Amino acid sequence: MADTAAIYALIGAVGGAVFGAGGAVLGPLLLHRRQAAERREALLRQEERERVQQRREDELIERQRQFELRVAELDRQATEERERAAELRTRQTTTTERLNRMRSTTRAWHLLLLDTHFELKAGRPVDPVAFSESWHAARAAVNEAFDDALHDGLWFAHAGAVRTLMRNGSMLRALEANGHGIDATSLGHALSSATHALTQCVEAGLPLPEDVAEQARTELRYLKICREALGAHIVGRLAALGVDVRGRTAADGAE
Repeated sequence: MADTAAIYALIGAVGGAVFGAGGAVLGPLLLHRRQAAERREALLRQEERERVQQRREDELIERQRQFELRVAELDRQATEERERAAELRTRQTTTTERLNRMRSTTRAWHLLLLDTHFELKAGRPVDPVAFSESWHAARAAVNEAFDDALHDGLWFAHAGAVRTLMRNGSMLRALEANGHGIDATSLGHALSSATHALTQCVEAGLPLPEDVAEQARTELRYLKICREALGAHIVGRLAALGVDVRGRTAADGAE
C-alpha cells in the first residue's frame, strides 16, 4: 500500500511539473500570437487609413486640376472676348472715320454749290476760275473718301470708270464681302449734275437766265435728296456696328 501511495504521489508530482512546464511554454506562445494578431490588425488599420488619406489627396489633386482647367478656360474665354472687343472697336473706329469722311466731303461739296447759288441769287458775281478750282478740289476729296468706302461695300460713281473696278474686281469683292452695300451712283450723278448747272450759272453771269436758274434749283433739290439717302445709310451702318448715333441724316442740315 505504501508503494502504491508513493507511485501516485510521484505521478502527481510529475503531472504537476509537466502541466507547470506546459503552462510556462504555452503562456508566452499564446501571448506572442495575440500580440502578432494585434500588430496585424493595427497594420491593416494603418494601411486603410493610408488608403483613405491617399484617396483624399487624389481627390484634392483632381479638384485642383479641374479648378485650374476651369480657370484656364475662363482666361481663354476672357482673352478671346477682349480680342473680339478690340477688333470690334478697331472696326467701329475705322468704319466710323470712313463714313464720316464720306459725309463731310459730300457736305463740303454740297455747301460749296449752295453758297455759290446763294451768291448768284443775291446778285453777287462769282469768279469762274475760283469756282472751278473749288469744285475740282471738293470732287477730289469726295473721290478719295468714296474710294476708301469700297471697303464698306459702297459704290460711288465718280471719275474712276466702273469698267476698271469691275475688271479688277475691287468693287465686286467689296460688295460681296459686306452684303450690306448700297449703290451711291445716284449721289455721284447728282453732284456732277448740280455742279454742271452751277457752272452754267456762273458762266452765264448776272442777271441769271431763268431757265438756267431753274435748272440749278432742280439739280440742288435732287442733290439734297441723294445726300439724305447717304445720311440714312451712314446712320444704319453705324447703328449696325453698335455705334451710338445721335446725328441727323437729312444731309446734316444742309439747305
